[in-house]
Amino acid sequence: MKVGRNDACPCGSGKKYKQCHGNAAAAQKADWSKIGIYVVGALLAIGLGGFVWGVVDVPEDGRVWSAEHGHWHNADGTELGRVATPTYVPPPPGPAPEGQVWSTEHGHWHDAVTGQAPTAE
Repeated sequence: MKVGRNDACPCGSGKKYKQCHGNAAAAQKADWSKIGIYVVGALLAIGLGGFVWGVVDVPEDGRVWSAEHGHWHNADGTELGRVATPTYVPPPPGPAPEGQVWSTEHGHWHDAVTGQAPTAE
């Protein structure tokens, strides 16, 4: 049978259960909830740290980020998947788009002023 909060404490103290051992049971539950909060917080911190490390970490396969082009390059500056000596890629037929120049190394149009590849919209 379950002891009610206002029943006499079964320990024989003469106090109500809530004033004797009832508080101890509540305190133990609170301790576990605090531990649970700390564990969840630690797991979130580890996950966030792993995410940040994955974003900031420099790959060990020789790739470098090209802010100018907005993608990864080989360590020697060539496009990924290409050999150290870039191959010539002829421009498509027709006139160049206004303000654009053809990059034979990259095989696409770049801005004539900044040299950056156009962003995808």
